[in-house]
Amino acid sequence: MTDLAPILRDYFDALNNIDRSAFVACFAPDAVLQDPYGGPVLEGESGLNKFFDGMERTWSEFEMTPGDAYRSGNRVAVNWSTTATARSGKTADFDGVNVFELTDDGRIGQLQGYWDIRAMLAQIRD
Repeated sequence: MTDLAPILRDYFDALNNIDRSAFVACFAPDAVLQDPYGGPVLEGESGLNKFFDGMERTWSEFEMTPGDAYRSGNRVAVNWSTTATARSGKTADFDGVNVFELTDDGRIGQLQGYWDIRAMLAQIRD
């Protein structure tokens, strides 16, 4: 197990505060995001903003708690659990693993999230 790199603490804080500018600042300008894995590949600042549009549209409260972090070279896998309240008032509990690739300057260059989006959506649908 590894301590979280400062940029990853910033990443989790940005999500928990639903703070778009702090979220985007965690990433390299040419970052690639696929969250969840198997979904659309989002690239660069426009892709990060598209991801965050979904965050703001879906959640009124969001608490993602990082667990253990495992580092190998410039890649870090972090398991996490989330409890969140949708704008509809319904809550969801879900967990997964994010695999981050960090750049030489310490920002996130690539992120792949592994979690079950269908199970999460089933909890918040009307």
